[in-house]
Amino acid sequence: MSRIREYHCPQMLEDALALLQRDNNTVPLAGGTRLVPSHPPDVHAVVDLQALDLDGLSVEGFRLQMGAMLPLQRLVEAPGVSELLAEAARLEGPLTYRNAATVGGIIASGDPLSHVLIALLVLDTEVHLRLPEPARVSLDRLLDLSRSVLDGGLITGITALSAEGARGTAMARVARTPRDKPTVAVAVRVTREGDVCGGVCIALAGVADQPVRAHSVEDRLKGQPFEKRLVDVAVKEVVEYLDQPSDYRGSSEYRRAMAGVLTRRALLEACEKLAA
Repeated sequence: MSRIREYHCPQMLEDALALLQRDNNTVPLAGGTRLVPSHPPDVHAVVDLQALDLDGLSVEGFRLQMGAMLPLQRLVEAPGVSELLAEAARLEGPLTYRNAATVGGIIASGDPLSHVLIALLVLDTEVHLRLPEPARVSLDRLLDLSRSVLDGGLITGITALSAEGARGTAMARVARTPRDKPTVAVAVRVTREGDVCGGVCIALAGVADQPVRAHSVEDRLKGQPFEKRLVDVAVKEVVEYLDQPSDYRGSSEYRRAMAGVLTRRALLEACEKLAA
């Protein structure tokens, strides 16, 4: 168990960054839902981000603008949030957790079982960073980078598609209990260009050590007509794409089978929403 020797609550972003850049034993404190229970042994100082005014939420046309300290419960309640993201936030945990956990904290954790992360992955999400210079990177790219990219830096904001910009979306999941973390979950977004598929985004949780996008499957479906045969092809490729070891939530074989079932279910639901 760590022994926190220093607690800082800076009023300015620049002061927070200066503290975080001192050494690797100083870490940011957002909602505390992961840092506090885990007691990392090498953490000696925390920098509380609550006074930095990073909890804003606004909608600008097709884009949703979120501060990194935005609590998940705001995504459940606020107008303009896509149905997919609101449901993902609701599934992330009970009300007490959602009031504490933040969007930036969820992204920084890279939780492989996060509903919110797979929803954000298919909603064209861009993450705003201070490293200490300002930078922007896609969420997909950020998850692929080493966690060390955030050492001494901060996530300050997130932009994603709003409800207006994300019509053809769906999520499917399987878990041991209705309120448990998923064994496998799939989020999809489909766009239409005439009679063909303009684009597909497919993200999966519970199939790797972090949420993943099925890029090869997405490329195969883009520009193709909306047919059940193509959905079956996508499902087959998603299953072949996976190689997750067994654990207490489910065997590797079970996860592969469920990934196929859930991908089919989510794709068909998303296509039905576009046709409505």
